[in-house]
Amino acid sequence: MKHILKLFIASVLFISFTGCDDFLSFEPSGALGEKEAFTSAKDVENALNGVYYTLGTYRLYGRNVIALGDIAADNTWMTGSSGHFDQIYKYTVNTDTPDLLDMWAYGYYLLDRCTRLINAGNELLATDISDEDKTSIHKSISQAYALKALSHFTLVNIFGLPYSETNKGRLGVVIIDKDVIPAFSNVSRSTIDEVYSQVLKEINQAKENIQHTDNDVFHFNEASLAALEARVKLYMKDYAGAVAAAQSAIDKRGGALVMNAENYVSMWFDIAATSEDIFTIGKTTDDNLSANALNTLYGSYNGKATSGLIKLFGENDMRLRLFGDGTGEQVRALKFDGLPSSRATSNVPVFRLPEMYLIIAEAKAQLGEADAVDFLFEVAQRNPDLEKTDIPTDKEALLQFISVERRRELFQEGHRWFDLRRTGEIMTREGGNFAVNNWDASKFVYPIPAKEVNASGLQQNDGWNSALPK
Repeated sequence: MKHILKLFIASVLFISFTGCDDFLSFEPSGALGEKEAFTSAKDVENALNGVYYTLGTYRLYGRNVIALGDIAADNTWMTGSSGHFDQIYKYTVNTDTPDLLDMWAYGYYLLDRCTRLINAGNELLATDISDEDKTSIHKSISQAYALKALSHFTLVNIFGLPYSETNKGRLGVVIIDKDVIPAFSNVSRSTIDEVYSQVLKEINQAKENIQHTDNDVFHFNEASLAALEARVKLYMKDYAGAVAAAQSAIDKRGGALVMNAENYVSMWFDIAATSEDIFTIGKTTDDNLSANALNTLYGSYNGKATSGLIKLFGENDMRLRLFGDGTGEQVRALKFDGLPSSRATSNVPVFRLPEMYLIIAEAKAQLGEADAVDFLFEVAQRNPDLEKTDIPTDKEALLQFISVERRRELFQEGHRWFDLRRTGEIMTREGGNFAVNNWDASKFVYPIPAKEVNASGLQQNDGWNSALPK
């Protein structure tokens, strides 16, 4: 962690949503120390803005984490014309792969900033401030805990093996709990089970005051926190817990699935909040995303949809309309095709209502509950030719249908690779120009970046390259 923490100390705590995101090159202010930087509830709120900005950079959830979920799997292929994400697509990754280093580093920048915010906010709460300021600080702290949970969860699912009884004693990632880690400290990786316990702890800490947060989809609130809990518990195979949390997210969001085909397609070409959004990273034309946009990766950098993905859709499925600009292996998926006036600008959804219905369907199927089909059909009826009676009721066939439905519904949103790992489903790519056949992604884990290992002596994922696709 020393490599990362040196950068923490040299970085600016307060950053804006807009402008260049190479903020680590900025000189820190000599006028304010860490404690003096937080003198009011407004300072804490400004720090929270910086935390959300860190989450939304292209190095984390603004591109890399989301892109990895499809490009490392069987939904998307990279033509190689730009070189971007080629290492991820072709599994030529190594301990110096820049995209992996960025996800590691920015995951820990996020954890560090959240922890500093929480500690400074709690110090202010112990002073003589107004009730209004206390409420404001509680709002910020609860969101910081939620963002910490999301970051720990993301890091352990990239740099640790998937959660299971077999794996939970294996090494996960470094936990940042109550205090930031000073530079040059001795640190070690916690087990996967310990990291998941930390995630659940942070979710519960966020719950203490999450009711004070605004009910909008661009910040963590009760609905999005429940959505995070649902995803975490599904990954942990706590199926009853996943059902309860996903249903809570649906109820607290109060939105609705879009079943009009024209409205469904058009919502992807707008940056207004949709009735399906639970938590989304908002982008604007002022963000100047350009080459770093997720849109660019799927646009001029030639990320294409695989023929294996496209063939899964019925001819009248409204989601099939989100593919275009080519035939055969040259078809683009268009969820991140941007605004008519700014092709690099799209919101990046992190949690949407359809995922919650699919979580309930999968969890109920695992529990043997017959109404799993009802929740699945809520989403699957985007194909108007599908009848509920067409959905199998046998457990294994139903789970396979749900797996395919998750591909149909959540393509480009960063789920597929993580789904393959948590379920143990065997992957065979159909389409593209780099074959992967009968590969068990659940045995594979990405390496800890060499800069981190060399700087801190952090233990590497032993034998990580032995599980690469052959």
